[in-house]
Amino acid sequence: MTQFFQLITFGIVQGLTYALLACSFWIIYSTTRTFHLAHSLVYAIAGYAVYVASVLLAMPLWVGLIASLAVSALSGCLIEFLLYNRLRKRGSTVLGIFLSSLGVAAAGTALLQLIFGPMVKQVPGFPNATLSLGDVTVTNLQLTSSACALLAIGAVYVLLTFTSVGNAVTAVRTNPRLAMAVGIRVESISLLVFAIGSAMAGLAAYFETIGFVAYPTMGLQPVMFGVIAVFLGGVSTIR
Repeated sequence: MTQFFQLITFGIVQGLTYALLACSFWIIYSTTRTFHLAHSLVYAIAGYAVYVASVLLAMPLWVGLIASLAVSALSGCLIEFLLYNRLRKRGSTVLGIFLSSLGVAAAGTALLQLIFGPMVKQVPGFPNATLSLGDVTVTNLQLTSSACALLAIGAVYVLLTFTSVGNAVTAVRTNPRLAMAVGIRVESISLLVFAIGSAMAGLAAYFETIGFVAYPTMGLQPVMFGVIAVFLGGVSTIR
């Protein structure tokens, strides 16, 4: 019975990480209809940003968190602005954009390996004590990552539901032509959702990096689980 509850606890922790990644992919896909496979590259870039800030530059881990969020948001926006947006303006099909995203993910992963080498990169220093809840054990890192995932998902839900910015995102997601007709800048909203979604991926990558390691293909499996969760759960609402 102890093993059962231990596995349930681990599943909840992992599930919250996948939920965070699902929401990060959902806000991009549901708003722009871009199957953003390069999301996995953004995830890996965020992981290496933590390594550069906290190990190579010897900065505190909280600086690594800021670097992860900022670099991931910037990376996602650059991919949207320099690639997807231009392809849309040229009338590219959904399949064409999908293939371009796949190409960016493959090329970016190879570039990361060329820059940082094939060896994994560790980021030590997080006080990862073990806590016992009866017969079930959890770590500080698991509790912190789970809490941050819940807070991030909740913050995005509040943003989309109760703010004017969220109303604009909903308008673009529902009917981009009508949104444009009433004065909403669709391109700006696209950049915004890429920034938000990429920063959420950066948050997940931060906790994976300080808990395990960073490596070029670290984003493939978690992002794929997030994508599967999106399409199993439905793309109509964040819930």
